[in-house]
Amino acid sequence: MQCKIAVVQFEIQQFEPEKNLKKAERFIQEAISSQAQIIVFPEDFVTGPLSGNRAYADRDRRYAGHFQELAQQYAIDIVPGSIIEEDAGRLYNTAYYIDKHGEIRGQYRKVNLWLPERSYIDAGSETAVFTTDFGKVGLIICWDLIFPEMFRAMARQDVELVICPSYWCFEDAGEGLKHDANAETKLVNALCVARAFENELILVYANAAGNTNVEGLEERLIGRSQITAPFKGALARLEHNQEAMFVQEVDTSILQDAAKAYEIRSDLRKKRG
Repeated sequence: MQCKIAVVQFEIQQFEPEKNLKKAERFIQEAISSQAQIIVFPEDFVTGPLSGNRAYADRDRRYAGHFQELAQQYAIDIVPGSIIEEDAGRLYNTAYYIDKHGEIRGQYRKVNLWLPERSYIDAGSETAVFTTDFGKVGLIICWDLIFPEMFRAMARQDVELVICPSYWCFEDAGEGLKHDANAETKLVNALCVARAFENELILVYANAAGNTNVEGLEERLIGRSQITAPFKGALARLEHNQEAMFVQEVDTSILQDAAKAYEIRSDLRKKRG
């Protein structure tokens, strides 16, 4: 299966959802002009990280509904990053896959929360693998990338394409910055390539761009949005943290060759049995 995927490295206006939504539509229009069939945005890109500010949480799926309308209007599949949603008084970091007809094909609540999120967001408990026009797709969010068991669980469900909206910063390394200022870029680049190889899948990683100031805390996003595949590694990668979009054609037939060469999924099925 071949498809063209647009990956948006989006510079977020903190707590300015209307501005972010208008800019997102412009990116969708640009993606359509490049014949993209799927467009992927970063984590938290509608509002920016809430940092405990519950006033900006979505309580009626307004944002998901907005992107359902855009998907249908422009006839493109959309992964609208992730959205902090309230459900029964609890907040969840939620990603959606919306097809070109405006139908929600998949929904995922972030399982592995980043450290600052844990004080106000509840963790999900399940992986999400579902059928689309482009094969079996799985969703994860940012820090999930670090956990190989997430990918093993999806591989056992025959996932082909894993999409990862992200909000990953240089400062996430903490004291590690004194050892290497680029620690997080090295980590993300290594993980994106390794996850594709070791699970016989194609990985789409969409990170946010630029610098942010959230309630006085300065952070620099690492960018490095990319698409990776077995054998080839990075099919496309932004080697900076500025706002940009790229469109990359992917062909999932490469996964059949990976399965023959490595037999990783075959081994996983035998172990499960």
